[in-house]
Amino acid sequence: MIKSRLLLGTACSFIAFAAAAQTATTSTSIEAISKTAGGTSAAAKAPVKVPLKSTYSASVISKKTVETASPAATAQDILRREPSIFVTNNGPGGVNQQVTFRAFNSSQFSETYDGVGLNDAFNGAVTAQADNDNNTLITTNDFESVQLFRGINNPANNSYDSLGGTINYVPRKPSNEANAEIGGGYGSFDTANWHATLNTGLYHGVKQIFSFARQTSNGWTQMDKNSGSNVYYGVDAPLNGGNTNLYGSFIFNQATGLVNQYQPVALLHQYGDNFQLPSSDYFKQNNSTNFAGIAGITQQITPYLSADLKGFFSTDDYNRNSFCNKSFAASYLYPVSDCSHRPYHLYAYTAQTFGVQPSATLDLPFNTVKFGGNLTISHLHSREYFSATSPVVPDPQPDGSGNDFWNEHDYRSLFSIYTQDEISLLNDKLKITPGVKYLLANTKDTDQAAYYYSTGGSVSNTEHYLAPTLGLSYEVLPGLDAYAAYGQNVKFPEITAYYGNIDTGANFNTIVQPHTLPEYVQDYEAGLRYERGSLTVEGNYYREYFTNTFQTYTDSASGNSYTTNGGNSVFEGEELQLGDDFGGLRGVPGDFAGYLNYAHNTATYTQNYYTNGALEFSKGEGVGGVPANLISAGVNWTKGGFYAALDANYVGSQEIFYDSHASSTGAANIPSGTRAGGYVLTNLTLRDSVPVHAGLMKALVLSLHIDNLFGVRYYAQSQINQDANGNYYKEAIMGAPRAVYGDVTVKF
Repeated sequence: MIKSRLLLGTACSFIAFAAAAQTATTSTSIEAISKTAGGTSAAAKAPVKVPLKSTYSASVISKKTVETASPAATAQDILRREPSIFVTNNGPGGVNQQVTFRAFNSSQFSETYDGVGLNDAFNGAVTAQADNDNNTLITTNDFESVQLFRGINNPANNSYDSLGGTINYVPRKPSNEANAEIGGGYGSFDTANWHATLNTGLYHGVKQIFSFARQTSNGWTQMDKNSGSNVYYGVDAPLNGGNTNLYGSFIFNQATGLVNQYQPVALLHQYGDNFQLPSSDYFKQNNSTNFAGIAGITQQITPYLSADLKGFFSTDDYNRNSFCNKSFAASYLYPVSDCSHRPYHLYAYTAQTFGVQPSATLDLPFNTVKFGGNLTISHLHSREYFSATSPVVPDPQPDGSGNDFWNEHDYRSLFSIYTQDEISLLNDKLKITPGVKYLLANTKDTDQAAYYYSTGGSVSNTEHYLAPTLGLSYEVLPGLDAYAAYGQNVKFPEITAYYGNIDTGANFNTIVQPHTLPEYVQDYEAGLRYERGSLTVEGNYYREYFTNTFQTYTDSASGNSYTTNGGNSVFEGEELQLGDDFGGLRGVPGDFAGYLNYAHNTATYTQNYYTNGALEFSKGEGVGGVPANLISAGVNWTKGGFYAALDANYVGSQEIFYDSHASSTGAANIPSGTRAGGYVLTNLTLRDSVPVHAGLMKALVLSLHIDNLFGVRYYAQSQINQDANGNYYKEAIMGAPRAVYGDVTVKF
């Protein structure tokens, strides 16, 4: 911690010194950066742009970065270049992908698409929530840039789960001119992809974009073969001389594939890194179909007042067929998951969500007032069935005598309303942004009698919270801004917090267990930003206080997962960002750009936490699975139509989990401080756009990507488990080895 603060202090000293040494610069607002981030100007070539005068910590991943990403990259993979974001990828297509943001897990920060929340209303995360191992909606085919808002931030940007931050994917926009492209590629692990895009241009007052992408891959282990298809449609219709705008974004995504499992490290060394149990002993087949649509209208009501109204709808249909050879599992030294009761299981997770999101902006001479709200209504049907034979035929019975482990219907309505005011004073040198958001959640969990529920029932409740925020930014010197922010927010309990409220007692009575309270968070942040020409630098410190930290545990007797409050904790860290579009260097043709990001994150429990009387976490203990240090750096070179980029990502060591618990101290005999080592991954991108004048063909784009350039061997995830003899061992899922992908695209 001391070293990190010294580094941050040194960086801030550099910022102040550099600013004092110069007499003038151009200040740029966050709105200006957001509007130009996807352009083709020289400044847009820089991978990261830090907004100078924002009263909160924010940045943008540019359109160029998304366009030149590896064909193997998922939407979450692109985020790893940003400070404090840790991404693990267990298989092609984002299978069982895990993401942390400032050490917050994937259900404790928000991901949005065009400002509409993507997080599962019942289980929080966007990927791999509720064991949805291969269930992804957003791909790189669906967005053109990414906005990142760190911490609680302001109510116009944050969402229902915005504790660690908010990540907003900006939808692809139709172009003004008609154009099209078609292409395909092939690479490592027998990976093949096809893609096509059509832009209609402005035709009869309407601009439209149609895009299709498909990828198939055998993966890098024996059990992660995967295929997926994505269709995107966007529409934009400027009306009334530009004062009215109709728009829409629609996504259809389908995926199917296998999911690899944790394997003992000893067996990976013995049989090779691609080792998985044979399908005759164990497998998981996953299928998912997702659809999401957003349609809206923006209206300039007066020169000072504008409004936006969008409606949204989504469906999520996921199912998993799994098999476990019970005879094999009984004699196997290591535990095998999904092996209870019968050999064949069918897990299904079906959700529908719809809602509306109005907002308005009032531009006044010295302040900008924003206000708006959101109403989201969701329904979930979750169930799992068992059978001695395949296929599994669902046979639920009202009295619980069927073949369902559980059969539940959940309902949740989320409501929020906010207002904020960005006040500009002292000739725009001082900005103050007070805001407040009111949030409400109404939840109902209904369970039918089943294997785990001898009697059915339902439980419901309503939670609400008033969340204030305040941000300040002050121009200390031309090009040098200091900012500070404070915010409060809440995370409503996930649906697993309600499972324990429906139970069977000795007299078959429903038992209502102690209520799980929401997580409450207070966020304090401060930092400096400096901009000189194309050089941008930011250093900041944050500290977030958690009350009622959620912990999820599995009851070994029932097999059910429950969420409880695990006491208090503190998340804190330091972040540093540098970015520069160098342009031409002396004696070297072409333009250079580069970036360097560093983050130090810690998460610590501030009191003991017990599960069923047993100590799980001790006061002062760190949260597992959180790398203390993250570094990302890269440089790219552009000359004419040729583009080359080298990106590196360092993941520091971390305390590893004990069998899905958040800390290794859950097992008394495990040596304290059990950690996973750090590693560095490097990716190379080469891309050349060759002009072609042959009929409708305009250009031929050739791309070569080498991911994990130096073939680093690393574990995407690892944890401690216990074998049949009571001995503790390390198990892991292998990260992707070196991979080479080529792609050819024809532009029309």
